[in-house]
Parts: sequence; structure tokens; C-alpha cells
Amino acid sequence: MIIASIDPTSQAYAAGQVFGYMSAAAIGIGLLWWLTRSWRKESTPPGRDPARAKGKRTWFIAGVSVFITALASVKAFASYHPEPRAIETRAADGAEEYPVIILPDLFERFRLLKGEAATRAETEVLAGRDLPHSLRTGYYDQDADGAYDLFVLVTSSAWDPKVAESKATKSISQEFRNVFAGAKARDVARFDPGQHGGGLDCGHVSGPDGDQSLCAWSDAANLVVVRHVHETDLAAAARTTLALRDAATT
Repeated sequence: MIIASIDPTSQAYAAGQVFGYMSAAAIGIGLLWWLTRSWRKESTPPGRDPARAKGKRTWFIAGVSVFITALASVKAFASYHPEPRAIETRAADGAEEYPVIILPDLFERFRLLKGEAATRAETEVLAGRDLPHSLRTGYYDQDADGAYDLFVLVTSSAWDPKVAESKATKSISQEFRNVFAGAKARDVARFDPGQHGGGLDCGHVSGPDGDQSLCAWSDAANLVVVRHVHETDLAAAARTTLALRDAATT
């Protein structure tokens, strides 16, 4: 399971690493000066200039302090590799992506349920619960039996300011960590997100009749979760999710 509490890809974590290195250096330098205070002030042999001798000792400790600071700075700089914020996502060709998600009526072998069939599917999925107004749903039937095989949840900064705020502060890994931890997913793996860039992860979740697959994709503006009711192969679920993403992104 992915753990939501610590995200080593976040900018805050990277900044904390830098702060840790520099703090350790500052403490080390402080201890160095404190431990050498007697040595820097000790008496000099007869015939030698006391002020000059003490000055050399002080300059030596100052040089060691500069070396420690430089070493810590290099280490801190090398450790600062945060994942970009979700809003900074770029497509495979390097272009900034602000795609609009419009769920297609048909993609591959899946058809979007409408009317009474969609109502029945939503009643079954929600079981009396209310979804936030900002969430949009879609239900897809693969084998034309009127029952849903895919359940899709769409959130977007295009209509929800809270999503825009989240995209501006969190990385895609943070978004996925929250999604899959909330769903109690396991075996979560990263897959190729395709031409639109961003991220695509899938994992296993428990369903009423056994394991199901849960996938999520994220880009600069959208976070979409797809539950595969009858698919346990994560690679197959990822391919289907990517096909839906390509068909839904305009």
C-alpha cells in the first residue's frame, strides 16, 4: 500500500533535506568553535607574537568552517530533486498540458451507459452515499449486458477551485499516494502515461466478488480515477485506462 504521510518526492521534503544538511553543518561548526576555544586562546611560547599565533589558529578554524559549509552546500544541492508540481505537467512533446476531459460515448469495446442504465449503475455504486458536487462520474459497459464494467470519477481544475489549488501545491505522486491510500490499494505500480504526460498508476483493490483494478491518471488540470470491475491484470487495466484517456482528452 502507498503511505500518504511521507512523500519523498514533494518540494517540502526536498527543502527539508536541504535544511537538514545545512542545520547539521551549522551545529558542527558551532561545536568546532566551542571545542577549540581554549586552544585558540592558549598561551604562546616565549619569543613568538601572541596576537599572531592566536590569529593563525582562528583563521585555521575559520577555514575548516568554510570547508564544512561548502561540503554541506554541495550535498544539499545534490539532494534537492523534488518532483514538479502537478500543474507543471508537460506532454510528451514538451508542451504544457491543460486538457479538457469529455468522457466519450464509445472507446474500444466500451460504451458509456446513459439514462436508466446509468442511474442503476450509480445507485449500485453509491449505495445511498452522496458524492461531492465537483466529482463527475461515468459508467461503461463492455459486453452490452447493461451492467457497468468501468466506473470513472473525474475531478478537474476547470470547474473546481480546490483541484486547481491542489495541482498548484502537490506533485502527481502525492495525488496518487492519497488516492490509493484512501482506496486501500496494494501492488500499486507506475505505467507509461502516454502522449499527454503526467502520471498513470494502477493497483489492486478489494471488490464484493474478489480483486479489482483501480487506475488513476493525472495531468496539469485533471485527476481521473477508473475502477475496473472485472479486470485483475494491472497492465491490461492500464492499457484500457490509457485508451480512455486518449479518447477523453481534447
